[in-house]
Amino acid sequence: MEEKENKARAYRDYASYLGLGIQLALAVIVFYFIGKWADGKFLTSPWFSLVGIMLGSIGGFISFFRKVNELVNKNQ
Repeated sequence: MEEKENKARAYRDYASYLGLGIQLALAVIVFYFIGKWADGKFLTSPWFSLVGIMLGSIGGFISFFRKVNELVNKNQ
């Protein structure tokens, strides 16, 4: 019985980390498509797409590291 509780607790603890990669990837993808749309609108290909990728990456990594730091501090 105690083993099941330990496994459940471990899954709960790691579930917070599992969504971080998806969140990072989505930030990059969303900003890329915003940049791609702006490139089509202003005929500036590929500049807004590249800026979108950079902004998505920077924002995604900042969010990623803040969340990891928060989770690590919470688990200590």
